[in-house]
Amino acid sequence: MQRKGILYVISGPSGAGKGTVLAEVFKKVKDLHFSVSATNRAPRANEIDGVNYHFITDEQFDKLIEEDGLLEYVSKYGNRYGTVKSEVEKMIEECKDVVLEIETTGASNVKRMLKKRVVSIFIAPPSMAELRARLEGRASEGNSNRELRFNTSIHEMMCAYYYDYIVVNDNLNDCVEKVVNIIEGERCKVKYNRHLIKEILNKK
Repeated sequence: MQRKGILYVISGPSGAGKGTVLAEVFKKVKDLHFSVSATNRAPRANEIDGVNYHFITDEQFDKLIEEDGLLEYVSKYGNRYGTVKSEVEKMIEECKDVVLEIETTGASNVKRMLKKRVVSIFIAPPSMAELRARLEGRASEGNSNRELRFNTSIHEMMCAYYYDYIVVNDNLNDCVEKVVNIIEGERCKVKYNRHLIKEILNKK
């Protein structure tokens, strides 16, 4: 008998480096699966449909909402982002550990719905000054959009109080190692592995 999968929710402000951290985590942790969010925004350079996001139309997004097909969804910077419920539930039932990279509002909704099976990790910048510098280095965004993201990040940092873990992304390698240790440590918790006790007792 295998345990059901664990859902790892990863959040943090724009510019904290969540995507970069997770890319390295996936190289180091076996049997970890990424839940691809849906969005109605246009792809950025180098983003691939079905890999970075499911890029869908406004009409398709509306239909998912109407059919209760989203585990959570939020509107941010004029675009909508959501987690496709059926994909996550299928992976959890198949005993797969799943990673969601989602906004703080969406994370709160997921934790409320799934409760004990959610492990939440907040990726934080070393300082707000550093975060502003990272946002200003994004050539793809205008000044007004960068300022909006920075102001939003202050609220997102306050949400970090409600997460299970916070990891500061000051040094990429150190940050990745800490996230990997969190994932591996959670996998060993008794609450996810009660079946192992019975299996060991039965091996006489």
